[in-house]
Amino acid sequence: MGAVGINFGSATSGAGFDVTTTVASIVANLQQVETPWNTQLTALKADNTTLTSIGTDLSSLSTSLSSLTDFEGVMSQKDGSSSDTNVLTLSSASASATAGSHTVIVSQLAQTSSGYSDSITSSDLLSGALTFQIGSRAATTIPVVSGTSDTLTTYAAAINAADIGVSASVISDSSGSRLSLVSQTSGTTGAMTVTQGGTIAAATAAATGTSVAPTAYTPATNTFTLSSSSSDLSGILSYAIGSASVATVDLGSTPLSITDAAHALNADSGFSSAGLTASVSGSQLILTGSTDASGADTIDTSQSTITSATPAATYGALMDVTRLVASTVGSTNSVQASNTFTLASASSGISGIFSYAIGGGTAATVNLGSTPLSLTNAAATLNGNSAFSSAGLNATVSGANLIITGSTGASGASDIDTTGSSLATSLNVSTGSTAQDAKFTVDGIAFDTGSNTVSTAIPGVTFQLLAKSTTPVQVEIVNDNSSIETAVSAFVSAYNTVLGDLTTQEGNTSSGTAEPLFGNPIISQLQSALSLALSSGAASGSISSLYQLGIAISNTGTLSLDNSTLDSALNSSFSDVVGFLQNSGSFGQLLTASLSGLGTSSPDGTIALAISANSSQETALNDEITAQDTLIATQKASLTTELNNANEVLQAIPQQLDEMNELYSAMTGYNTGTG
Repeated sequence: MGAVGINFGSATSGAGFDVTTTVASIVANLQQVETPWNTQLTALKADNTTLTSIGTDLSSLSTSLSSLTDFEGVMSQKDGSSSDTNVLTLSSASASATAGSHTVIVSQLAQTSSGYSDSITSSDLLSGALTFQIGSRAATTIPVVSGTSDTLTTYAAAINAADIGVSASVISDSSGSRLSLVSQTSGTTGAMTVTQGGTIAAATAAATGTSVAPTAYTPATNTFTLSSSSSDLSGILSYAIGSASVATVDLGSTPLSITDAAHALNADSGFSSAGLTASVSGSQLILTGSTDASGADTIDTSQSTITSATPAATYGALMDVTRLVASTVGSTNSVQASNTFTLASASSGISGIFSYAIGGGTAATVNLGSTPLSLTNAAATLNGNSAFSSAGLNATVSGANLIITGSTGASGASDIDTTGSSLATSLNVSTGSTAQDAKFTVDGIAFDTGSNTVSTAIPGVTFQLLAKSTTPVQVEIVNDNSSIETAVSAFVSAYNTVLGDLTTQEGNTSSGTAEPLFGNPIISQLQSALSLALSSGAASGSISSLYQLGIAISNTGTLSLDNSTLDSALNSSFSDVVGFLQNSGSFGQLLTASLSGLGTSSPDGTIALAISANSSQETALNDEITAQDTLIATQKASLTTELNNANEVLQAIPQQLDEMNELYSAMTGYNTGTG
């Protein structure tokens, strides 16, 4: 640290000196002690940057090696082929698969059960229900709910929402729209049976009583609102009038209709004596109490334990209540007129009320019933109606048409008006495909599966059946040499990258200065460890060196790969190659352990320890610099104060000299200013 001189200038000039510049020069001189510390810090940071880079490349080398040494890595992967991909294709071959050849004969493919409805207009309204059973599961009835699921689209949504193992959708073409039904389980276990109509089991719920206070001359009611007008009641009705004790009426355990429940209550002497009356209004059971002008009482039924039961609901077949539209057709002289009803299919049935009026006369009806009739039976029912026949009408069937024909005479024309009819057409569901299992043999062993995707016939192998075979299909499972060769190439490249990192540190940078780790013993330590690991490890059968795997070591230590040599070793001695990389004490395992002890994956690794040591030195140097900066800051403040005081003294000297001259002149009479 050099000396700093202070130039005060002329002592009598009064100009003083530049305190800021002077202090800055002194502080700069004091900071020179930090220069070697900062130089050392820069070198340590450069070392750590280089060490970290080498550590990263060592980690990449470890990763590339692990793909070869991992028991479930690339060495365990399998590849496969089919001799006839029109019959069978391979989806995957896992690590558990064993290389070999298999013979497969496919006699039957699996099929998924499906069905479809008659074609109707997509906006037509439906009624009724369908019942579905998938395999051996319980059957489920899905009813049409008016205003909610009464079109093809909304009914399909209701089926899907029921989650019964059926996928429903609507498909449309030029002929109209159909309800498509597909089992969600392939094979015979997913066989779908669809039947018309069905029954939904009874539902029960608690009917809770209430407490109501009547006013004078006004009856009070306790009302039980049931789930539907057909609900039944059972259990104990409890009642208390005003402050009177609680009394009960046992309605029994067998559900009673609301009317029968009211009769049972009114027949109970205690109930009647309490001034109570039971009545029915719609779906409500109403209890009425009487009061007089003296005051009001309450009817408290809150302690009742009553259950309301909705009887099982039964639904008819799925019907199209819109499609079958009646019309008015005028007949002319000597020409027969017809009203034609075109049904969804020739097998459709017709039900409901047929209405007809001749020539503007009063409409008459024929009830075809609620159970759908075939077209032939519907025509027979109409023709069997005496009024229908007396009106000169005749019903016939032509294909999918029900034809209503009227007769007229030469006197004039009449029309047949059937627009008042309320008819429905049954919506049949036909079988699309029948459920069946796939049947095939593998190496003579018979298999029967519900899916064409097979993963249990050849261990570790999944394949897809596409068609029946006319000749045996050969399935070859082989080791995945291509992936192994790619992995070995990646290992060779990663090793050469690390070796290049180390070699670079033995020379100078592009600017001519030494590399950060030039001369550092850690470089030779890493080079020796890697070189030694390449030649270590026990033999595995016929494989005892990297050279036999096509990996050659040059004079500079870099590796090169001959894929043809590696491929030959894999084909002739695959298990020995695996052992050379994965057995205990093998090349692969020893190199793995060596890399773990060299890099940064372990806190005790060579590079990890070097980085840690450098970081500790950096911390110590930074602490010294911080302490020195604190000391300099204190000295700077003190110097600034002292020099400012000195500067003020210097600046005051001319004024003090003037004052002394004036005093001298006053005392002596001698004027120093004039000489």
